[in-house]
Amino acid sequence: MAKGERAMAYIQWSRRFELGVPFIDSDHKVLVGLLNRMNDAARVDGDLTDIGGILSALVDYTRYHFAREERAQESAGYPDMDDHREQHARLAIEARRLFEAYRRDPGGIEVGDILDFLSDWLMDHILLHDMAIKPYLLANLEAVSAAEGVDYAALMAEGDTRKQPDWTRLAVLAVEDSRPFAHVLQAILNVIGIHDVAVVSDAAEGLRLAEGQRFDLILADWRMQGMDGLDFVHTARARGITAPVVMLTGYVDESLEAAREGFQISEWLQKPVTSAELMACIARHVAA
Repeated sequence: MAKGERAMAYIQWSRRFELGVPFIDSDHKVLVGLLNRMNDAARVDGDLTDIGGILSALVDYTRYHFAREERAQESAGYPDMDDHREQHARLAIEARRLFEAYRRDPGGIEVGDILDFLSDWLMDHILLHDMAIKPYLLANLEAVSAAEGVDYAALMAEGDTRKQPDWTRLAVLAVEDSRPFAHVLQAILNVIGIHDVAVVSDAAEGLRLAEGQRFDLILADWRMQGMDGLDFVHTARARGITAPVVMLTGYVDESLEAAREGFQISEWLQKPVTSAELMACIARHVAA
């Protein structure tokens, strides 16, 4: 399959997965979507780091979803909350283990095995365990409100004493030619609270947008077809585009450090990048 081409869904969402509790159904759809994106990336002739980025998003969003579910269960007085929380903890530990294994040796993991494990667990958890909490949450506005009060950005920034920017006021441009990872990157930025996000698949379109619109930050993939990330930033600076540029890369190269030292890029992040790493990077380069 050519890079950027969309594959068939790995998991087809079905109404039998729905609890009728909006935030839970929405979260489950996001998790299923991430599994489908990982499957897309695995079928594409491209960069293994895209798979790592999607796996990182799965780990982070799973943590967020579990925090929301547990907050709702606590508010609703769900009697089996301790058992449910223990199941969450086991999956969170295993998902983190898979991600760290990927970081150590990207070529040493079997993506199909990861997809099978996560999809089997998710389907089992939804159909058996989450359905058990359905009666406690349906029409329980207090419990739903408690869950919706869990803030993704605050959760991911736990332990970071840096003053966080007002995410809702930021405008970010992402230049990324891998369609599966581009979708995931936009989803991460949106759930952090950045709603003004433009995602383009080629550098020329990114330059056109950056010339016509103010962005607080530009995220650019280094390895792109046609004009690569460094050519993009060189051209942007020559055209007077001054927004901070953060380069996303699966590879370490002296040219990236030279570009940073020459103030053409503000920083480079090595993929896969966690939500906390991405947020900390953005906070370093935009006004709080």
